[in-house]
Amino acid sequence: MKLLPVEEARARMLARVGRPAIETVPLAQAVGRVLAQAVDAQRDQPPFPASAMDGYAVRAADTPGRLTVVGESAAGAGFAPRLSPGQAVRIFTGAAVPEGADAIVIQEDARREGEVVEVPQTAAGTFVRPR
Repeated sequence: MKLLPVEEARARMLARVGRPAIETVPLAQAVGRVLAQAVDAQRDQPPFPASAMDGYAVRAADTPGRLTVVGESAAGAGFAPRLSPGQAVRIFTGAAVPEGADAIVIQEDARREGEVVEVPQTAAGTFVRPR
């Protein structure tokens, strides 16, 4: 008995398999099933760029450096003004990244003295969960 090459055996097998019927079921009954088509989200989650860590929201272009802390962004109570060059905002996990900021320096990597925080070189997008 001669064995078929894998590609030919697979092609023969798939030629005998029919396309399954598409049916709509409640989400609770969908466990273990396969989607018949792509599902698209109706909204963004998170609905804004959010911090993945506690620390400082900064402009990557300002790092490394000493920045002035101008406010705070907490979950549910973001920082409204746009972040300007040379500024940082204290930020907490899940909070909205202020407009103008593009990176988060985690608190363990920052050294704060009063209203000035010293931060290391940080790449844009670091610890930011995109919208």
